[in-house]
Amino acid sequence: MRRRLQRFVPKFVAIMGGFLILTGIVMLGMAIFSFFGYLNVGVLLQRKYVLMFALGIVVVGLFDAFSAIIIGRWSD
Repeated sequence: MRRRLQRFVPKFVAIMGGFLILTGIVMLGMAIFSFFGYLNVGVLLQRKYVLMFALGIVVVGLFDAFSAIIIGRWSD
């Protein structure tokens, strides 16, 4: 069981890292577009979209924290 987990953890870390890089690029792109005026961020803060936007930010934050824990334990 231990051997199987040791093979799985690097793949899982790579998958989570790729997801976090992708979401970071999307969020950075949104910030750049809003800075130059191509994206109206106020649309995301309307009442019907704010819950989805907040949940998305929380999920990305949880994935980030979870990956930090796994990478920290894996590097020992």
